[in-house]
Amino acid sequence: MPETRLDALPPRQCAVVRRIETGGDDVQRLKTLGICVGRRLEVVRTGDPLVVRVFGSRLGLSASLASRVWLEVCTPDHCAMREAHEHE
Repeated sequence: MPETRLDALPPRQCAVVRRIETGGDDVQRLKTLGICVGRRLEVVRTGDPLVVRVFGSRLGLSASLASRVWLEVCTPDHCAMREAHEHE
């Protein structure tokens, strides 16, 4: 499945983090918020800040930081999270 940036994901769309293109403090900040490779999340509201749901909690991220997070989108016939577990 093609990847898309977090800041381009539409509201109520579920996706799984596949890569993060930043380093240092930004990576640590994202991990602290629960956003890391393999984590499923959902966009609640687009804009700046972007609001995402992770582990049932809502988090606000700057659009700049969200643009560095790349996701695999879940579709009705393909859950990226399920696909990842089948390959483990």
